[in-house]
Amino acid sequence: MSDSLTYRRAVHTGSPQETPKHTHMGTDSGSSCAQGVHGYGLRDMRTRSDRMVTDRGQWYPGDSRVAEDNRNDSDDKEVAELLPYLATGCQVRDNLYEQVLEGLQNTALCTTKAQALNVLRRSIYAYYGNSYSGNVTGKILTRESTNKLLTTEALEKYVFKTIFSDELHADNHIRCGCLQVIYAMTECLPIGNYPTLLNGKMLRSILLVMEYVCGGSGNNDLEEKMWFTGLCIIKNMMMVMEVPNEILRRILNSVCRKQDASTVDFCHVLLTRDLLPNLTKKTISSVYTSVPGSRAHMYHQCVKFLSEFLVKPKQREVLSKVCGALVCVCEYNFGIDLLMDLHCFPDILWLAQSVVNKYETAMNEVDKSSGKQLIEEITPELHQISFDALSVVSKMAFTANRRQIVAMLDQGVANMLVKVLNCPVSSTPVKTRAANTLGNLGCESDLEVQALINQSAMPTLIRTFQEALEQNTKIEAAYAICACASKANKVQIRYIVSCAGFFGMSSHNNCMTLITDFMDFVCNNDPGQEGNIRLCRIVLNAVDNILHIGKIEAKENKLLENPYGRMLVDHQGEVKLAKMAMFPDYHIAKRALHISHLYFNYPKVWSRMFD
Repeated sequence: MSDSLTYRRAVHTGSPQETPKHTHMGTDSGSSCAQGVHGYGLRDMRTRSDRMVTDRGQWYPGDSRVAEDNRNDSDDKEVAELLPYLATGCQVRDNLYEQVLEGLQNTALCTTKAQALNVLRRSIYAYYGNSYSGNVTGKILTRESTNKLLTTEALEKYVFKTIFSDELHADNHIRCGCLQVIYAMTECLPIGNYPTLLNGKMLRSILLVMEYVCGGSGNNDLEEKMWFTGLCIIKNMMMVMEVPNEILRRILNSVCRKQDASTVDFCHVLLTRDLLPNLTKKTISSVYTSVPGSRAHMYHQCVKFLSEFLVKPKQREVLSKVCGALVCVCEYNFGIDLLMDLHCFPDILWLAQSVVNKYETAMNEVDKSSGKQLIEEITPELHQISFDALSVVSKMAFTANRRQIVAMLDQGVANMLVKVLNCPVSSTPVKTRAANTLGNLGCESDLEVQALINQSAMPTLIRTFQEALEQNTKIEAAYAICACASKANKVQIRYIVSCAGFFGMSSHNNCMTLITDFMDFVCNNDPGQEGNIRLCRIVLNAVDNILHIGKIEAKENKLLENPYGRMLVDHQGEVKLAKMAMFPDYHIAKRALHISHLYFNYPKVWSRMFD
C-alpha cells in the first residue's frame, strides 16, 4: 500500500526487552566512547621499515620515515580535534535519554511529554522498522536506551497507562503520541512479547478513544490522526489475534461513518481475516436473515459500505482499494448475489471501461486540442482502475454459476469486454484480463457462447491473438476462442470456424488455421507452465468438439469425409495433434492420442511426423 499502513511485520534481531551484547559508539556512556576513539587515534600505525630500495637493489636509509611521521602526526591531530565533538555527542545522547525519561513522567508538561513520545516512536522505527517504515528523521535514542523503555513495565507506566485508564480528559497530543507509539509496536515488534499490554483490554480502550473522536463536535487534524492511528492498531492486531465479535461490531459502526482509504483497508482485512473464514453458512439467505451484531450481518454491512464508494466519485487510489476488497467478496457465490442485489455491478462495469470512455469522448471532440487534452488524461492511474475493476468482473465470471453468468451477460458485460479489447489505448494487462473474462463466460454452455457471438467477440479475440505481443495475452485470447469452440453447437461451430473470413481477413486464414496455430503455440512453449497446461486442455476440448460435430454433419449430409477433419488435415493439424500426444502431462498426452486414434489414422500420422 502506498499511503496506507502496511500489515507486514519487521524481521528484527534480538528481543527489545534484552540489552544488546555489543555497545556501539552511540551508547549512553560518553566517557567510554571518548576513550575508545582516543585509544584508536593514539595507536602507533607507523611502519618498522625505515629504508627504501633503489632500482639497483641496494638498501639505503630513505626519506619515507619522515613522510610517515608527518602523516601520523597529521592523523593524531585530526583525531585530537575530533575527540571533543565525540565526547559532546555522547553527552548529548545521555542528556536525551534523561530528557525523554523526564518527559514521560506524569508531572511533565503536555508538550514535553508529547515530544518524548515522538522520540520513542522514532527510535522504534529506527532500530526495528523495515523498508516500509520510511526514513526516520529527528532525534532518536540509542538502541540500549530504546530497549530500556520497551520493557513491559516501562511501557505500561509511561504509555499504556494513559490508554488503559480511559483518560478522555487528557490532552489530545498526549493521547495521539501514545497511540502512535503503540502503533509502532504493532508494526515493528512481536505482538506476542507483550501479552499483558496488547490484548482485548487495550483494544477496548482504543475503541473508546475512536468513539470519542467520532462523537466529538470538532474534526481537526489531530483528532483525525488519533482515529486513523487507532484504526491501524486494531487492523494490525486482527492479523495476529482473534478480536471479540462485540469489538468488531463497534469498530465497524465507527468505520462506516467515514469514507477514506483507511476504512477500505480495514474492511478488506475484516473480510479476509475474520468474517469470511468464520461464516458458518455461506448463503445469501443466511446474510439477509442474520441477527444484528452477528458475523453475517457485519458481512452485509461491510459489503454495502464498500459498494457506496462506487456510486460517489472518489480518489482513484481509493477505488482501486475498493476493487481489491470486492475481489475477495466475489470468491463466493453468495458474495456475487449480494453485489447483484446491491445494484453495483453496472458501476463496476463503468469503472472497467473508464479508459474506453475517456478515449471515445476524446475521439468525438470536434476541437483537436480538446481531444488531445482528453487523451493526455488517460494516465497510468486510470489504466490501473480499469484493471482493478476488470479483476472484479473476472473473479465473478470465474466463481459464478450459470444463473449468475446469465445475469452478468444481461447487464452488458460482453459488450464492455469487447470494447476494452478493441480500444487501441487499452493497456496489455487490461486486454489480457478482458480476454480471460470472456473465456470464463463462454465455457458454460452454447447459450453463453451465443451471447458472446452476438457481441462480435470472436473476431475481436482472433485479432487480439494475432496482434498481441505479450505471451499471456495470446494465451488468454486463445483460451477464450477454444472455450467457446468446446461448448458451441453445430451452427455456432460453423460460424466460429469460418468467422475470420467474414470480417475482412483472407479466407485461408480462418479460425481452423488459428486452432492449428494454438497447437504449435502450446508445443513450442514451456510445458510446465500452468497457463500452457490449461490452454492445452481447452485446445483439445475444442478440437474434439469441432471434429465430433463434423462427424455428425458428414453423416447427416452424406459426405465422404469429415469436413472439419479435412480442414484440419489441410493445415497439418493431425501432425500437430500427434506432437501434443508427446506432451509431458499424462492426461494431455492421453487425450491427444485418443483424438488422433478416433478421427485420424494415427500410425500414418506418426510415420509422417518422423520423416
